[in-house]
Amino acid sequence: MSGPTSSILLLSSLAIIVPARVYVLVRQLWQLPLRNGPGYFLGVEVPPSFYNGPGIQWLKRYQLMLLLEHFADALFLITILALGRWDMIPLTALGAVTLTMTMFGFVLYARRVLGTNPPERSTVAVVLKTRRLGDYISWPVEALVFGIVACTWFLLLTQGDARVRWREVVVNTWVVVGLLPGKIVLVRSSFPLPADRAEEHYRLQDAQRHYGLRVFDALGWFLTAVLFAYALQHAWPAVEAIPSLRWLLTGVVFVMGLYMTIVIVRGQGQLIAMGRDLRPAGSWSAPFRGAQWISRPGLAWFAAWFGGILVLLLFLRS
Repeated sequence: MSGPTSSILLLSSLAIIVPARVYVLVRQLWQLPLRNGPGYFLGVEVPPSFYNGPGIQWLKRYQLMLLLEHFADALFLITILALGRWDMIPLTALGAVTLTMTMFGFVLYARRVLGTNPPERSTVAVVLKTRRLGDYISWPVEALVFGIVACTWFLLLTQGDARVRWREVVVNTWVVVGLLPGKIVLVRSSFPLPADRAEEHYRLQDAQRHYGLRVFDALGWFLTAVLFAYALQHAWPAVEAIPSLRWLLTGVVFVMGLYMTIVIVRGQGQLIAMGRDLRPAGSWSAPFRGAQWISRPGLAWFAAWFGGILVLLLFLRS
């Protein structure tokens, strides 16, 4: 997006995103290792005296990791603002992705050190219900998103002016289009259920699945709105000439950013509350099967999706 109105919108969006990140850090993430009680550390079962001994240092390392990650995100934002690259502000929405990656790395490290011998459960529950993609993913909505992205590219390629920054357009398009395979993997992925309180564990897994889809939808619609508004501004001179149209476009983007923030913050809090009294996935192993705490297909999709973002940012010129 460009122009003074867009700059005001993007800066005002930060007034929502930044406090939300701070809120999530303080209220949801800071004590996350203890969310299942003192018997666990980030989903790894630990001895009862863990937090009276080495657990103190582990908790400090975890919190230091959070501070460093948020400092890196803040440095990225400060650099954007110092360079006046308002068009890159929407990319700060990917801060949630970098946070997820950082926490994944720390959890992997913790599991390698603390979770080498997870307790084995003699019985597991089996879910017989088949999950259909159509029950979780709205194909007409996905078609609408792809149609808007296609219209964006058509407008920019046929009517776009010389001020188009193609790198941001390509990156945003990659993020939006790449979310659909991630949704499919998310619907198909699941984890073993302990036999005790199996129904509650299943409800939690399904709630996590729905939450992930809502986050993907919110991020996709936010960046789709950014793309389309950007295309209209660079392909339709009337948008720059008529203030009401500029404010309409920027208002839509603002609302989508606000919605995305609310979805992430509220949903994460609800999941933490739902799983507080349940045995976390990956804290135990099933017979003839190791502890499973992450979806391998999901990890492969994420590596390709986020790796593509990094490659495009590093090697494409604006």
